[in-house]
Amino acid sequence: MNRLTRCGFTAALNCEPEAADLRLRYQLNVCSDRMSLNFSAVLKSPNNDKETTVDIDAIMDNVSIVLYTLTIVLGITGNSVVIWVAGFKLKPKVTNVWLVNLAIADLIFSFTRVFSLLKKLFFDHWPFGVFLCKFNGFFKYANMFCSVFLLAVISLDRVLCIWQPVFTKRRRTLGVAKVVAVCVWIIAVIFSSPYFVYRQVYLGKNNLSKCTLEVKEVTEGEQRTKVALYSIRFLCGFMVPFMVILICYILAGVGIRRTRFSGKSRPLRILASLVIAFFLCWGPYHCLLLVKMVDSKNKVIKIWHPVAKGIAYFNSCINPLLYFCLGLDLRGRFRQSLASVYQRALTDDVDGQTTQSNERSLDDSTGSRNRKESDVRDRSQSLSA
Repeated sequence: MNRLTRCGFTAALNCEPEAADLRLRYQLNVCSDRMSLNFSAVLKSPNNDKETTVDIDAIMDNVSIVLYTLTIVLGITGNSVVIWVAGFKLKPKVTNVWLVNLAIADLIFSFTRVFSLLKKLFFDHWPFGVFLCKFNGFFKYANMFCSVFLLAVISLDRVLCIWQPVFTKRRRTLGVAKVVAVCVWIIAVIFSSPYFVYRQVYLGKNNLSKCTLEVKEVTEGEQRTKVALYSIRFLCGFMVPFMVILICYILAGVGIRRTRFSGKSRPLRILASLVIAFFLCWGPYHCLLLVKMVDSKNKVIKIWHPVAKGIAYFNSCINPLLYFCLGLDLRGRFRQSLASVYQRALTDDVDGQTTQSNERSLDDSTGSRNRKESDVRDRSQSLSA
């Protein structure tokens, strides 16, 4: 006997036929209304006419909880190892400055996702107050902007190393890299500061506290502000950096062929993997953001937004996994320490390629000068003859 029968049939056994029929209809309506609150899809069984229900919202919430948990555990562990190896175990290099700052942003982000995980476990209830609500949302987007800006800087650095090796040999120093990294953090904080200002806690359904940019009554001015924030987030945090990085890697590919660099170096694979991972993780989130700008009540957003957000969060722990996979020596010993794997992944730097380019440039110039001197001697000998 299914749930509907238990709700209405037992209460109508001792009633008159007409009264029992009315009572049964009332109970069925009440039970179906209650069930509609919990289930978002109804599927027909292929073998009979009975209806089975699937809780899609609960499935998506469970998937997002799993992604949040993986982000916290792997993000804190992996980024801590990257900071330890690249910041303290290896020789200071420019590329390591970029990777350490990227790992610091991901590490802080992974710590702050604990609040988001607890929020999910509390059925989207926010019990942590206004300040943590603002700070959690602020650093979520600070990490996004900082990561994508650092990836753009890394791509520009790569192009300069390939196309202007002499310039980068003179100007590409640790001091300059640290100044650029600080500027990236400042710009990321500026872009993220509106989320600290506009994020609020308010009472939603069932008197549960909500931490979001959404407000109870959105006026026309607040709606314009929200659209402006979404537009800046999409353009400056995704589309413009994506175009910059794409152009840089096209130029890098052309330069590799022009200068006969080896395009199979580990640093190139690592940096390309970081870029691809970032845009694959954040792409669905920004696509749903565009849908939300057009139609904020679309059912697609309600169903897929939690998962898209979880995938975007997962990007903060995927970088250490990439370092580990690319640094693992499958042909070497089976027993490899974690530090040695990360050292192998992060040791090779574009400095080697820059030095190689400088040597080739010097060799080319020396060779051309020797050829000119040889031509002059040949001409003088022919004239004397």
